Amino acid sequence: MFVKGTFKKVGILLTIAVLPFLFGYVIITFLLFSAIAFLMQFFRDPNRITPLDNGLIIAPADGRVLKGKIDCVKTVHYEDPMMEYILRPGKKGILVSTFMSPFDVHVNRAPISGTIVKTKHYPGKFKIAMRNVLTENEKNLIVIDSEYGKVGVIQIAGFVARRIVQYVEVGDQVQTGDRLGMIRFGSRVDLIIPYENTKLMVSEGEKPTAGETVIARMHKKT
Repeated sequence: MFVKGTFKKVGILLTIAVLPFLFGYVIITFLLFSAIAFLMQFFRDPNRITPLDNGLIIAPADGRVLKGKIDCVKTVHYEDPMMEYILRPGKKGILVSTFMSPFDVHVNRAPISGTIVKTKHYPGKFKIAMRNVLTENEKNLIVIDSEYGKVGVIQIAGFVARRIVQYVEVGDQVQTGDRLGMIRFGSRVDLIIPYENTKLMVSEGEKPTAGETVIARMHKKT
């Protein structure tokens, strides 16, 4: 239910938090325990029941709490930033962007089964990860080559998020719902799927669950 290594960190912090209490600084201990509780909810990693029907694209990120949601659905083109790694020349794609609040689960999952064919980290700024930050903020690209075409996942850091962690490497085989990585302390994840052979099944404002919510259905090209 928690990211690997969480209990070790919490154990150290609990030891530190008890020390002020022993010297009578109860308020400091209370604040430290509150911080530990927040840390634990942030690093939770619950199991998910992933639909496995052929051609399904599953949400790579959570957006269920507070203002976390799908905040942008739009058409992108080969000429747009980073799209040359996902789309073919002259082709279009659909970008589905999910904003994660600090209270959402921040482990990102594979939207489809396939092979990791590209990963790339882009240094950048740490602006609030809403709307037009794809070209400016620090981010990490993961491209999965599936039997239906290439699908891209872009992890975007935000104002609070300062570290993107990637669990996979080029050449790895992943199954739908497998863990790809996480963004520590909230941000945004962009999903890019082919335009021509895809039926979109969500819209802006919906609140997806990583590893469970069906974003789209793809069919093989004839």
